[in-house]
Amino acid sequence: MNPSRACSPDPSRARSPDPDRLAAKKAQYERARCISQELGKAFDDLSQKVLPDREPDEERPQPDRQASLELATLGIELASKQKEEYRLERELIIQERDSKVIPPRDAKKRLREATGRFLSAGDALWQHQAKKVRLQDSGILRLLEPRGGEISDCLLALYKKCGGLEKTKKRPSSWRHESLAYYAGEHGSGRVWCHATGTSAPSDFIVSAHIVPFFLDSDEIGEILFGSRAPALRRAGNSLLLHKQIQKWFDTYHILIVPVDARETPITRWRIDVISPDIMTSWGSNDHTGGDLDGKELAFRNEKRPVSRFMYFHFVMALIRIRDVKRQGWQDVWTRYYTQRPFPTPGAYMRRSMLLVLATHFGTTDMDGVESWITDYGFEPESPLKLSDDETQEAARRVHLAVEEAIARAEVNEWEEDESDEDEDEDEDEDEDN
Repeated sequence: MNPSRACSPDPSRARSPDPDRLAAKKAQYERARCISQELGKAFDDLSQKVLPDREPDEERPQPDRQASLELATLGIELASKQKEEYRLERELIIQERDSKVIPPRDAKKRLREATGRFLSAGDALWQHQAKKVRLQDSGILRLLEPRGGEISDCLLALYKKCGGLEKTKKRPSSWRHESLAYYAGEHGSGRVWCHATGTSAPSDFIVSAHIVPFFLDSDEIGEILFGSRAPALRRAGNSLLLHKQIQKWFDTYHILIVPVDARETPITRWRIDVISPDIMTSWGSNDHTGGDLDGKELAFRNEKRPVSRFMYFHFVMALIRIRDVKRQGWQDVWTRYYTQRPFPTPGAYMRRSMLLVLATHFGTTDMDGVESWITDYGFEPESPLKLSDDETQEAARRVHLAVEEAIARAEVNEWEEDESDEDEDEDEDEDEDN
């Protein structure tokens, strides 16, 4: 593929709101919803036969193995159809927003709820798949297993972090201290350096921002995404020092940070690209608007730099995200980075299989662009860690879930990163107890 070739235009790009097209999408969604409802009723009926309700003090009968297998198979079909229903619901909401049938604020809320349902259906799909595998394998209790269970254990741990089985995970208690030490971020008199503005500000205004969401800060998920040789996600190379508002823009993919020179290896110079016109006149700090930051080079106080693989992850997830929600101007952003590659090539940044499923998780996408990322920036490591298609899909779902959670937190200003040393010590003790 020729990188200099212009990105193929999306047929919907030049298309004005079309009532017939919107009506067709509604009908398609309603058909999918009816199919899901019918399957849901069949699943509930079979569930009552396989696992009938009992009083709290009554034992359940021993489940019939063949009937349980049928239930798991039906559950897979149901969850797959529900994913299709919720995918179509997302597309319908986007069309209604673009047609001005619903206001953008309402569309944003509904889109988030539909995305949550889509990801929950993916969770149910994984659970039914895992149960079917166990039932087909003489009842051995395991998840999908590519190498003695290690990847399954990894995904189970990630499920606990992202799927609600554990309390909301907190950042590592030493995160801010390590980030400040790594970047020589303390600037005297209670001030901390901001990489984006190239100035210092009172400590309370600067946060140690994660590049890859901290919900994914396990060595195992790092290997799934980046290979076994990648630096640890929980180390300071996965951080940047940013003003709080700029961090919010970074976490919600209004800005990207890309190399200044696409030929430089290793990458030492990074710049900000603003990919959302909505923030151009908004203030990111006391002295810088979003427009002021566009094209601005990050300023570092020592020789330490963020890990390029992690920066590439943020870049890729930004492109995926703005396309998935059809943010205004996303086609121009895709075209820009299709024709002007900001990262050095070739570059082994992320696992090829993960790049593909991350980009297509919510449906088909511009495959020219995706194939380009895979060819130029992807790799399959020589490692005992082998992922089946189901496991790759599940890992991608959990990455998207973590990204959605990070975006939601940033948008509602729930992030409170500056805790006292005493609180940090308590958190650390609590983590050890758990």
